[in-house]
Amino acid sequence: MNEHDEALRKQTAFLGQPKGVGTLSFMQLCNSFASYAMSAVLIYYLYANAPEGLGFSKANAAQLISLYSTVVVLTGIVGSFVCDRILGCRKSLFISRSLSFIGYVCLALPLGVPGYGIAMGCLAIGPMFGGRCLDALLGKFYDESDGRRDSAYTISYVISNIGAAAPVLSGIIAAALGYHVAFAACAVLAFLGIVVYAVTYKPFFGNIGIEPDDPLPDDKKRSFITKMIIVLVICAVVLATLFATGTLSISVFSNVISTVSIIIPIVYLVVIYKSKKTEPHEKKKILCLVPPFICNAVTLLIWTQTISILAIFYEEKVNRVLFGIEVPAASMQTIPAVFAVIIGSILTAVWTKLGKKQPYGTTKMGIGTIFWGLGALIIALLYVIYPGDAKVSAWWIVLFYAILMLGEGFTCPIGYSITAVAAPKAFMTQMMTIWSMSQSTGAALNTLLTNFYKEGSEIPFFVAIGLGVCAVGVVVAIFSKKLAVGMGLDKNAEA
Repeated sequence: MNEHDEALRKQTAFLGQPKGVGTLSFMQLCNSFASYAMSAVLIYYLYANAPEGLGFSKANAAQLISLYSTVVVLTGIVGSFVCDRILGCRKSLFISRSLSFIGYVCLALPLGVPGYGIAMGCLAIGPMFGGRCLDALLGKFYDESDGRRDSAYTISYVISNIGAAAPVLSGIIAAALGYHVAFAACAVLAFLGIVVYAVTYKPFFGNIGIEPDDPLPDDKKRSFITKMIIVLVICAVVLATLFATGTLSISVFSNVISTVSIIIPIVYLVVIYKSKKTEPHEKKKILCLVPPFICNAVTLLIWTQTISILAIFYEEKVNRVLFGIEVPAASMQTIPAVFAVIIGSILTAVWTKLGKKQPYGTTKMGIGTIFWGLGALIIALLYVIYPGDAKVSAWWIVLFYAILMLGEGFTCPIGYSITAVAAPKAFMTQMMTIWSMSQSTGAALNTLLTNFYKEGSEIPFFVAIGLGVCAVGVVVAIFSKKLAVGMGLDKNAEA
């Protein structure tokens, strides 16, 4: 790395971090604002009657939401390969976010089911050119001994969750002006993030992240991209034909993709573990990363329920009056964003204050996972306290989200931070994608569990999930020190 790039890494202009981290945080803000705003109203758009919505059943709508969450992370596998070996973090980030912008534009247009299909295609294909390139690019501003790394990822997490306040706005916009106008607002925000990135591309980043970490020869690069585009076109045509003719149902497709998505990260980890490019000490780090991966998967199972099964719960069973004002169902999903910003800010200050005395990242993962499990148990409790058609007080949902976001503050940013340390040098972005695949694994588990979710069986359903998630967190917390040492997360690396 040249002197100019080293100087950029040592900057402290953005909350004690380099200016480039500020740009990435703003992009994360815009992206999360657009993504959360879309997710908050999308399920209602799917099962609302035409012409306001698309007229799917509620069961199919819930599965489509989980399926989208799964597919986006799965396509990121290809994107991380493209980032690490063909485009590099910088180009990957620009292309992937541009495709997402096109997806929001398609949702904003009244094109019906075909428009929804094209939009989901763009939003799913975008990660195929980037994967977790933003998280990998963020990590490139720090070396292993830089004590600012955990704080940088937590800052990015907090800023991202400021954008997650979008549901309150998209819910109001959708109620007042229609779903397409709400989706148009998502497109505007996504475009704003791209513009700021383009303007600060050179002065804030220098050569950081511009080249792929493990580049392919030029002829193989062209060959891979060509083959990828051909496969995408074939898959799009085949799937469109199968759905149009009724040969393939949403339920069957969701179950197949979900099952595959649970297997893929395991296979991917094995491939990286056995690679000749992975050093012996890096293999040990990979093995120690598996338990935290499981933690994140089960927590994302619960989070996916909040935008699928529980989103319907908010509309049908919750008395959504807060401070005398009835809150739209979609806007309920703004509550976690508020807590995420508050809790994330507090934890950032705590980790900075504690410095070398702070808990290991693996300890944080275990504790946070327990809080997620407690959240699921609260939902089970609500079905006991409010049986039948009795309406649940909205303040219970506030408590539910407060506990979930306390858990997320311990798990989400720390997961990417420990992965940045544990990742083999040749597979930095791909390991970030494998970590993010814990999200698709969680979404996939939720899609499969949705098949067992029946009215009247909510209490055992959520109790089983809550106790299972708590148990995973307890085990990881108990063995956290051994896992941390195995990943090289000594106190100097975690300060």
